[in-house]
Amino acid sequence: MTLGHRLDTITGRIAMTIVVAILAAMTLYMVIVDNVPDWSRPALVDTGVLDQAATVVRLIAAMPDSQKPALAAAAATASYTVAWKAAPCSPGPLRRAPEIERRMRRLAGGDLAAVGFYVAEPSAASPAADARFNRAPFGMAVTLRNGACLIFTVPHRVWGLSWWKRDALMSVFVILATVCVSTIASRTLIRPIEEFSRAARRFGRDTSAPPMVEYGPRELRLAMRAFNAMQDRISKFVADRTTMLAAISHDLRTPLTRIRLRGEFIADREQQKRLFQDVAEMQAMISSALVLFRDDVTDEQGTSFDLSELVRDVVDDAVDQGKPALFSGPDHVIFHGRPMALKRALENIIGNACIYGASADVRLHERGDCLAISVADDGPGIPEEFLEAVFTPFFRLERSRNRRTGGTGLGLTSCRAILQAHGGSISLSNRADGGLLAQIILPRNAAA
Repeated sequence: MTLGHRLDTITGRIAMTIVVAILAAMTLYMVIVDNVPDWSRPALVDTGVLDQAATVVRLIAAMPDSQKPALAAAAATASYTVAWKAAPCSPGPLRRAPEIERRMRRLAGGDLAAVGFYVAEPSAASPAADARFNRAPFGMAVTLRNGACLIFTVPHRVWGLSWWKRDALMSVFVILATVCVSTIASRTLIRPIEEFSRAARRFGRDTSAPPMVEYGPRELRLAMRAFNAMQDRISKFVADRTTMLAAISHDLRTPLTRIRLRGEFIADREQQKRLFQDVAEMQAMISSALVLFRDDVTDEQGTSFDLSELVRDVVDDAVDQGKPALFSGPDHVIFHGRPMALKRALENIIGNACIYGASADVRLHERGDCLAISVADDGPGIPEEFLEAVFTPFFRLERSRNRRTGGTGLGLTSCRAILQAHGGSISLSNRADGGLLAQIILPRNAAA
């Protein structure tokens, strides 16, 4: 596996993020060291070099020239180095420092002729100074009376802050660089994972959802490619099944019509009546099945609408038909979904409450990111063991198969399918004081 393939994995990206964070912290540290303001770069007088340098100047000035190089080398300490040159120090681009010169003259007792002072990193504009002080942070050139030159160099940076303030400042910048790089890198890594999660939720509500865009680390791209392939196979399977069942249900109408026509020739009126009842019930079941399948294949566009107004319209329609129904809730609740499909589901649930429960008390509530619609009735309720079974296709509590008393058994199945397509849910429970309660939950962000 090549390096590029290794870096294209989740492990590689995490490792690369750590490396980049470390490099960014080191870069920021070096930038701060080279460019901090003057309060962190003390003057040469505050480094403690002048007092020691004055002593070295007096000693070397008093020694023979043959011993001066060795004495200069021996005078070096951990804080500074000393070099002696017989030739005069050419000021060159050095900045004259009168205050340093006055102090050195006072400390050295007049045993010097000139002082050159240099602070900060050497630059291309000062090559002589660069060579003289070897890119040290502090340097001082002292010309003696006899024309010789002493070079004092402070090789290490001397800070104007105490150690704990300096360490705290560096820690802040290191942490800042690490957090910034890690945040950017983690967002880049997490974004495809979030997209994968959204696509999975979207497919759970809509089998015809578009495939997700494949991007991110190699493992995630492979997972996304497999998910898209699975989604395509499932979508085709559901579409083929729905089309087949809808076609079968539609084609059954023709033989049922012929059966009814031939039933007209049955002499026994009682048998003829029973036959017509069976045919009518089968036609009702086929019509209900077609409605259910049509919900799967119909591509009703989602839109924003007033859910409160839609629920109120369904309740008003029930009241106009002489059914006892009552609505309560906020005046305006904007929701994004398929209004016609939701209206069919609510008509079925509210209609069941009015028919089997004698009344329907419909309430709309706003619960944070969700909307809740409750439909309560005063009927006998449903046995606990059947509260979930009633959502099974063609299941009916009334076992007589009489369409006028038990329906076709597809109403609640269709309702649950519509609500799940919106990312919602429906549950049934028996009320403590009698009756049945249907609880519908719809997410506000169903459009997402």
